[in-house]
Amino acid sequence: MRFTRLTLAIALIASCSTALADGVMPFGDVLYWHASADASSVWSNAAYEGSSFSADNVHFDWSPGFRFGFGHQLHDESWDVKLYWTHFRTSQDEQVAIEEGRPGVVVPEFFSGFVGSTFDGIPMFNHASIDWRLNYNTIDLELGRSVAVGQSSWLRPSMGIKTATIQQDVRLRFASPNAIIPALSVTAEENIAHDFWGIGPSFGIRGGWSLPNRRNLSLVGSFAADFLVGQWNVDDAYTRTDDQLPVLSYGAFSTSMKNSWLGVPALRYFLGVEWVHQGNVTLTASVGYELQWWANQQRMLAFQQLPMHGDLTLEGLTCGVSVGF
Repeated sequence: MRFTRLTLAIALIASCSTALADGVMPFGDVLYWHASADASSVWSNAAYEGSSFSADNVHFDWSPGFRFGFGHQLHDESWDVKLYWTHFRTSQDEQVAIEEGRPGVVVPEFFSGFVGSTFDGIPMFNHASIDWRLNYNTIDLELGRSVAVGQSSWLRPSMGIKTATIQQDVRLRFASPNAIIPALSVTAEENIAHDFWGIGPSFGIRGGWSLPNRRNLSLVGSFAADFLVGQWNVDDAYTRTDDQLPVLSYGAFSTSMKNSWLGVPALRYFLGVEWVHQGNVTLTASVGYELQWWANQQRMLAFQQLPMHGDLTLEGLTCGVSVGF
């Protein structure tokens, strides 16, 4: 919490926006984003005897983040270079339980939990919980050139290098309490570490259109595509935590996917409004909607013993200020 407050304070003081000013320009964005890993974040299901099947997905809440960096105008006024860091962290806690009076079981979806918790294909648990934490960091170095299009519009194509780390830690708890004989209650835990690191080229274009009679106010938008070569390391460990002998299942079961190298594309876009004040310094403020889509980012091991090639989406409000000297 202290780290989050500090980084937000830095971002607010330094301010935010990727709009460019002459010379040296510190900038930063305050982010208020929402993460989605639907389909690949199905972590359990509640199966009732002869009636229904309900899969449980993780639905992340909105969380703050920041982007901070520096831009520099080159001697040719149309060229500039930028270096910036984007940080976003979020987490979500959820739980599921079999309804009282209805015969059913909670089935773990990730591979180690599914194999370790079943006996002859029948899961043992009627209650489960999950704590999913995501830590997202990227560093971008980009070179761009601004080009005027008429008197009221401009475009800025760019290219650069991007590096990213996306760390996800998932902690699951399973239980089948015995109200009559508590000592016979069955409990277990499953811990998953899903780590990604990648690097590769980035290409983008940004543009703006000044509103009539509002020369300092513009509609702005950008689109970028990143092509990273990345490495995934995924570890999934299931362990019984009760005092009973694991006669109905494994006492521990683990799976792993180490040093998996693959290419991955990521798309980004932003749409919003920008306000510019020209003076001894140039002050730029912007606010808008940003979306980042990472294809095939989620590679949790599912009970089918196949990697889950799911997408990761980050979206929400991006706003801030930049100062150009």
